[in-house]
Order: sequence, then C-alpha cells, then structure tokens
Amino acid sequence: MEIKLENSVNHRIATLAVLLKRQVFRIIADNQLEITPDQWVIMYYLWEENGLTVGDLAKKSKKDFANVTRIIEKLCKLGYVSKRKSLEDSRSVLIFILPKAEEIKEKIYACWQQSISIATNGITDSEQATILALIEKMENNILTYME
Repeated sequence: MEIKLENSVNHRIATLAVLLKRQVFRIIADNQLEITPDQWVIMYYLWEENGLTVGDLAKKSKKDFANVTRIIEKLCKLGYVSKRKSLEDSRSVLIFILPKAEEIKEKIYACWQQSISIATNGITDSEQATILALIEKMENNILTYME
C-alpha cells in the first residue's frame, strides 16, 4: 500500500496547526502584543477560572506539565500572572491573572477572532461543527491511547 503524505489526515492536521500558529504570530505582531499563542491559551483558561494549578492548566490546555510550567514562568516574567501557594494544600501552587493581563484581554480576543475569521472564511457553521466533532473524536482517540 502506497502512503501519500498529503493524503494523510494526521499530516494535514499537523500542517494546518503549524500554519495556524504562524498566522496567529503574524496577527499578534501586527497588533504589537508581547505574547505567544501558547501563552494566550493559558491566560484564556485563567480568565475563565482564575487560580488554577499547573496540573489543571495542563489538563485543560492538553499540553504537557513541563511545557505549561515553562509557559507560566515566562508569563510571570512578563508580569501577566503570579504564582501563590494554595492555602488548602501547601504542596500546590495556584496561578493568578495580574492586571497587566486584563489590560490586553480584549486585544487578545480580537486577535483570536481575526484568526478564526481568516481560517474559516467560506466554511459554513454546519461545516465548522462537523470539523469540530471530528477533531474531538480524534483527540479522544489519542487521549485514550496516551492513558
């Protein structure tokens, strides 16, 4: 059986992910923001629920623990988040959004919306729902395998 890379679902999704990341970096640069797409994913979850642990953020973002730890360290240095020991469990560190992050929240969401608009141009809501359902199935397959 001959395998054509350009007909491989995994390869095409990986390629799309790279292109989306490059597109978002360009949008961020055009808007003169000092943040990466990976950093804004972490901040998104903190905007939804402030005071999460690194483990919570890793689970929600589907990123590995070490990568999330590195992203949080960078966000701390940039002044977007802070770390505090949990009062309930001294072994846990909680991550909190700082005012500097709140200042760029609307710009980040505008960049995100612009990215979505570019990527989904000409794709109906129904088609987008189908894509999301298929991606969720693939994610679940992979997460089940990884457990």
